[in-house]
Amino acid sequence: MIKALHLFANHKITGPAELALETARWLALADNEVSPSFYSSFVKSQGHKKDRWLQILAKERNVPEPSWTGVNLPKHFSPISAYLDARRLVSRLKKDPPHIIHTHSANDHLIGGFAARRLKNPSPAIVRTLYDGQAPLPANRKRYAYTSLTDHLICLSKTVAEAMAADYDLPADKVSVLPPPIDTERFDPARPLPNIREKLGISEDALVYGIVARMQTHRRFEVLIDAMEMVSKELPEARAVIVGRGTNQEIVARQPVAERGLSEHVIFSGYLSGDDYVGVLKAMDLKLFLVPGSDGTCRAAREALAMGVPVLAARRGMLPEIVQDGVTGRVIEDKAENLAKSIIELLKDTKSREILAANARRDSVERCSFLAYAKSLQRIYKGLIQSPS
Repeated sequence: MIKALHLFANHKITGPAELALETARWLALADNEVSPSFYSSFVKSQGHKKDRWLQILAKERNVPEPSWTGVNLPKHFSPISAYLDARRLVSRLKKDPPHIIHTHSANDHLIGGFAARRLKNPSPAIVRTLYDGQAPLPANRKRYAYTSLTDHLICLSKTVAEAMAADYDLPADKVSVLPPPIDTERFDPARPLPNIREKLGISEDALVYGIVARMQTHRRFEVLIDAMEMVSKELPEARAVIVGRGTNQEIVARQPVAERGLSEHVIFSGYLSGDDYVGVLKAMDLKLFLVPGSDGTCRAAREALAMGVPVLAARRGMLPEIVQDGVTGRVIEDKAENLAKSIIELLKDTKSREILAANARRDSVERCSFLAYAKSLQRIYKGLIQSPS
């Protein structure tokens, strides 16, 4: 049995946390043998005792999480803390060493790497997944981690992989590019879901476009609302849905919408979770994505594509790779005029929108499912174990 230990130096469900957790879960699920040959466990930051959401999520999804007191895995690097964590990790792993230590963020990469290099006979292979939409600058600590503490690097962007190979002088066989995965079973337009249009008071025949984003000053809501105003004049029957919340929601979104007289055209759904969240994606004819947040893989865009909803995306970060321009959506320079023009064109052209929608769902299932991702990881793991560095 191949054993993989996944480390995640954060205790919050933020950035790629859920993606890292699901990776550990699917590595076991993707193994269809009668006697499973893959086992994954997941260790996250200890964090604050009152903030246990990621731990609760791991338990809900049946991902084994060893209880190791003293291995803190803080988000931010400290030489003393990293040394102590690595030493404690070594003492625990000597009893039952994994074949793979798979790291998912900067600090757990260093801690897991230090520990792996000190374990002998066998020495675990170190895998790092880089979720960023841009390659990190090659500062000394990062250069050391990627060159000396990495046996295989997984990038979720071809552009990032090319930059990493060039900036860190990594050999080609040490870097893999995999499309960021999505749960195509949860995000499936064919399954029964709540009727969110009815809940929000939107008619079934209305044209609906929307965005899922925290309402913060850096998320370009001023551009979005300018575009919404233009769309309302051309397509007064269209409805825009803003999904989410944020500490600045009144200033950046609710007040400007009211002041411009757009309250009839723009609906705030608030924060949605579970099937209500999946249902609101199903309720959209078109999904917008302007600014990547803490998760460089732009999860909300990938979720919409899996639901068969075309995505209109800004040319930022990983978005031009996630959204195939003219195939599963459109990629534009996100000025208000460009945004409004594309929204109007796509909402008016039902046939083109339906083709994009079908392509989006098909591409998600065939290329971006967690099953496909996990099987690719299994092949990488096997290659590392058979040909240790």
